This record gives sequence, structure tokens and C-alpha cells, in this order.
Amino acid sequence: MRNSKYLVKKLLSLAIKRMDYNKTINEANLGLILDSEELFKIKMLDALNKNNELKNFEMIKSMNKYCSVDFAIINKYNLLSCYVEHKCKKINSTDFTTFFIGFQKLIMIDTYYGKQTLFLVFECKDEIYFCEYDEKFLKREIKIVRGGKIIEINKSECGCGFVKLTQKIIESLTL
Repeated sequence: MRNSKYLVKKLLSLAIKRMDYNKTINEANLGLILDSEELFKIKMLDALNKNNELKNFEMIKSMNKYCSVDFAIINKYNLLSCYVEHKCKKINSTDFTTFFIGFQKLIMIDTYYGKQTLFLVFECKDEIYFCEYDEKFLKREIKIVRGGKIIEINKSECGCGFVKLTQKIIESLTL
């Protein structure tokens, strides 16, 4: 009995440590968000639906933690859709010139989503970088990092900034 109480307290303290009480969107406190992907989803939907003409976007997070992509974004007006693979990096982008992505993940993305619009998003501590997936990524040099196959994406190939990412997504979802 004593061990179970200790375990519950420990789990609650870990959950509280992961909460982010300082994030707000339109003055709404998002203090109970535990997941960086969920925070990204809320920020993105808020930005996409700010446009008075286009308040018709839906964003669905994959329920399968092994899915190759994190989100599907759908324009409910015309049913165009795109996908987003969101990578939260605990780095300052100024310290690096490239981003890594697993080669196996790219194979899965190409297999299931290859002909569809898909954005690879790298959210660093200080900035967001993004690029549109292209099958040419699979033809890049494969490197081994910590025993895993990866490819590098240069920052110079990426768009930069949350506003620009939002604009690119809106462009891909409008006729």
C-alpha cells in the first residue's frame, strides 16, 4: 500500500514538472498541456483559423505513437489535406547547420504519404524550421549516428518561422 502511494505521488510530480504554465494563446492559459505536439497543434490551429475567410481547418493528431507522421491538416471547405511530421528539438538552432531525420522514417513516409503534401517541421528552442518532403530525400547520402541510419537536411534548404510555415500550409490547402 505504501509503495503504491509513493508511486502515485512520483508520477504526479513528474507530470507536473512536464506541464508548461507559461504558454498562452489569445490569453488562454495552456497550463495543463503535457505534450509538445499538442501545444504545436493548438498554436497551428489558432494561426490557421485566424483568417476570416478560411476558418475551416481541422487538425488531427495520430493516435498511433509509431505512425510515420504526427498530424493531418484538412481544409473542410475543399477537403484538401496535408501532413506534418513534427520534431521537437531541445537545441538552439544557431548551434547547428543541419537537422537529422531517420532513414527508416523517410522510407515509411514515402511508402504511405509519398505523393501527398507533407511538411517536416523541426521545432527548436529558438525557432521553427520546415521543409516539404520530397522523394529525393531517399537518394541522399545515408549516415550512421548512434547505430541508426539518418539523412541530413541543411538549414539552408528549410523555411524558417512559424508564420511562414502557416502560410505554406494555407497555400497547400487552398485552390
